[in-house]
Amino acid sequence: MRAHLSTAVMLLGLVVTVGSGWYIAKGPFFGFATPSLPAVLGATGVFVFGIIVFGWGLSSRIDAGRGTERVVPSNEKV
Repeated sequence: MRAHLSTAVMLLGLVVTVGSGWYIAKGPFFGFATPSLPAVLGATGVFVFGIIVFGWGLSSRIDAGRGTERVVPSNEKV
């Protein structure tokens, strides 16, 4: 169950990041009108939030797939 939740969080972050990135880039690169400055600043904040959520989900997904072994900094398996 933990892996499914981690995957869902990761995909949510990916969708938010891609969506807000498209909104920021659509004006100059896709021929639409450039969004207003407050809208671009808001979309940039959402973009950063999406990257953080994606990283959090990816980290949890990697951690969920490891099993019970853990490597400590001294390279001993505990």
